[in-house]
Amino acid sequence: MGFWERVEAAMQVTGSALCVGLDPDPARIPGGAGGALRHCLEVVAQTQDVACCYKPNVAFWEQYGPDGMAALLELRRRIPRQAPVVLDAKRGDVGHTMRAYARALFERFEADAVTASPYLGGDALRELTAYADRGVYVLCRTSNPGAADLQDLDAGGRPLYLRVAELAERVNERGNVGLVVGATAPDQIADLRAVTDLPFLVPGVGAQGGDLERALSACAGGRRGSCLVSISREILYADQPGRAAAEFAARIRGVLAAA
Repeated sequence: MGFWERVEAAMQVTGSALCVGLDPDPARIPGGAGGALRHCLEVVAQTQDVACCYKPNVAFWEQYGPDGMAALLELRRRIPRQAPVVLDAKRGDVGHTMRAYARALFERFEADAVTASPYLGGDALRELTAYADRGVYVLCRTSNPGAADLQDLDAGGRPLYLRVAELAERVNERGNVGLVVGATAPDQIADLRAVTDLPFLVPGVGAQGGDLERALSACAGGRRGSCLVSISREILYADQPGRAAAEFAARIRGVLAAA
């Protein structure tokens, strides 16, 4: 199965488009890398009925050093196989370096999908998209306050984020490319959905202030599996992660059903 087929299958099993971020903060989770692993595995155990996939951010594991990378590998191996894993790595470099990133992320860490920077262009992205059964989410219109510094700039009569969407379409020869679009920018999400039916990964709900309902409504019109909503801190640090995840999943389900 390709990545989107695995996502759609997980959506059918869970009835959910919720992606749970697994981004441990040493200031909030004691016990070093081992404590982070135990905490995240407990979150997975409590949320697996309502989370259709998981998204560990590689940086949060790298900060623990070699123990963190070993913990990330163990985490990936212990997440149920029916739940796809997106490694949020945001890689972008010249071709031979991207080949090394691809081997590390897809072969060593067994990621089902990764996030990638488009700044170096199509040849760099194709080193990732060459893995036809894995997904590649290209950073397009991100959720952070500084996104507009570059992403909204005019690029030949269109904002740069729309040009990134065009690039993503061009490198989608194997049908395994999606876009990262932040929930903090629902108007830009709507602009993107008007020009592409590529799947969206939508971070920025919760701690970053994104409006879940507006963002999801703007996503409407893509194909099945075309919108994954990524939520991290509001679930990871909730007193009852399973309950928090179920509440978010229900909200997401309601908006998508009405769209």
